[in-house]
Amino acid sequence: MRVLVLSHSYIMKPYRRKFALIGERPDVTLRIVVPARWYESFQDIVFEPDSETSCEEFPCPIRFSGYGSRFYYRHGVKSHFRDFQPDIIHLEEEAWSLNALQTVRLKRKYCPNSRFIFRTSLSIPTKQRFGFLPVWIERRVFRETDRAFPLSVNAGKILTQRGYTGQQIPFPNGVDVRHFYKMDVSKEKDVLQLSDCFVVGYVGRLLQMKGIDTLLEALAHLVSQDKTRTYKLLIVGQGEDKPSFQKTAETLGISGHIVWIDAVPPEEVAAYINCMDTLVLPSRTTPGWVEFFGRVLIEGMACEVPVVGSDSGEIPHVIDRAGLIFPEGDIEALAERIHRIAHDTCLQNDLIARGLNRVKDFTWETIAEQTYQAYQELLDDAS
Repeated sequence: MRVLVLSHSYIMKPYRRKFALIGERPDVTLRIVVPARWYESFQDIVFEPDSETSCEEFPCPIRFSGYGSRFYYRHGVKSHFRDFQPDIIHLEEEAWSLNALQTVRLKRKYCPNSRFIFRTSLSIPTKQRFGFLPVWIERRVFRETDRAFPLSVNAGKILTQRGYTGQQIPFPNGVDVRHFYKMDVSKEKDVLQLSDCFVVGYVGRLLQMKGIDTLLEALAHLVSQDKTRTYKLLIVGQGEDKPSFQKTAETLGISGHIVWIDAVPPEEVAAYINCMDTLVLPSRTTPGWVEFFGRVLIEGMACEVPVVGSDSGEIPHVIDRAGLIFPEGDIEALAERIHRIAHDTCLQNDLIARGLNRVKDFTWETIAEQTYQAYQELLDDAS
């Protein structure tokens, strides 16, 4: 089985595990085309090859780094279609992207019999803001597709609404449990001045839609109302609204209770999550956006940190019964959830145990096995 994967996410090490596991199978030759550089979370990431993987890795130059819908490969990809002649082409990009158009054109020209898969993380049924071209690309890609891998059941429903009538199998984001696990971070907590307090944490982009203001208001409520605990907030990430949030914290009088950490490489996130006593994802739905997964929740569970999330988008489905949910934008409800975790050791332990059990559905090992089975079924249908 020859599989050609095209994925900009593969440049980030925590996303490689799925394909590494599939590539270890004796009946699989797995080749990956990945951008040589990618701009993500305010960082310019340069591809670093993995000397231990069984995958064949091919970094190629691109245009429009950091733009998932606009980027395409400048050169170096043609031979992977023409010479490799893959049985399966697995595109981990949206169907309306320029890279999707580039991929299906190369497929039709050099390997028209290859089976084709694309992945989507659609979260809201809205037209793209950049004109008619994405719709035209999407329809063309739909016609070439043998399977779609939506990020969730809801993403699959939206895909159907957009006109896709083919087969689809939901595949969530995964977590690499070799990187995300319970670890001793006592020294790191001392350096960050997070010892001897209850640490509430957030990891992600600092944008209004992420609900950071709700989290800040909830912290202010806890600081003023609960004198039995010292609360601190650890925020890891960057975004255009950071100055606004810092101003809000100053107005609320809680600046001294917050530690701000700029965006860090993905492989360093686990250490910061381990500094937290609870991790919160307070996302707030807007007319053009809804939380489409919330991978950091699974990473928190893997690190044995109780999680709290709003009811935006996929968050309640990801958490299930392994964390606490609050109505998005409800400051008092969020403060109450955090207060319960801070004061109830039995609840903490129960959420940790539930989280570890929930993580089993999201490990790259589980997802790799399911992906391989989907490959097999696709080729069996073709024979």
